[in-house]
Amino acid sequence: MQKTAMNPNPEQETAINPFAQEQAAEIQPQENAQTYPVEVDGDIVELTLEELIDAAAQGLSKRNAYIRRNRAANAMPNGQIYAAFVEEYPDVRPEDIPQQVWEWAQQEGSLVSAYRKWEIAELRDELAALEMNQKNRRAAVGPAQSDGEPTGADPVTLALLGK
Repeated sequence: MQKTAMNPNPEQETAINPFAQEQAAEIQPQENAQTYPVEVDGDIVELTLEELIDAAAQGLSKRNAYIRRNRAANAMPNGQIYAAFVEEYPDVRPEDIPQQVWEWAQQEGSLVSAYRKWEIAELRDELAALEMNQKNRRAAVGPAQSDGEPTGADPVTLALLGK
């Protein structure tokens, strides 16, 4: 994408690509390429045909992903509730959500808050288990190495060793 910079001297007008990573190295006017004015966030941006096609493809792929998410959400019985959840937790699949969470979501009207409630409960249980393990580790006496009697030479071991 190229944005035409307004220059006090029009014959020295340069093409600036605001999305390029190495902008300084890529500032080159394209004399032979026909550009098309496109409005992006209130600014008029001059794009070549190739850049226009790339921008449209990116926009379409984002729109298609949005449509697929909404279609999947609407196909489910709790689709409207799930649509907001997908925005917050995109990696969690519906089959991974416990039944208890779905019940809470029906009561509360929000799958996001129900899942967070379940997540907090799970983390509290995990924390309690870790704290109990730590407490048990501190209270442990250690391995028993003897029964308190002095260790003498075992006659069987001495016989086997030939002593």
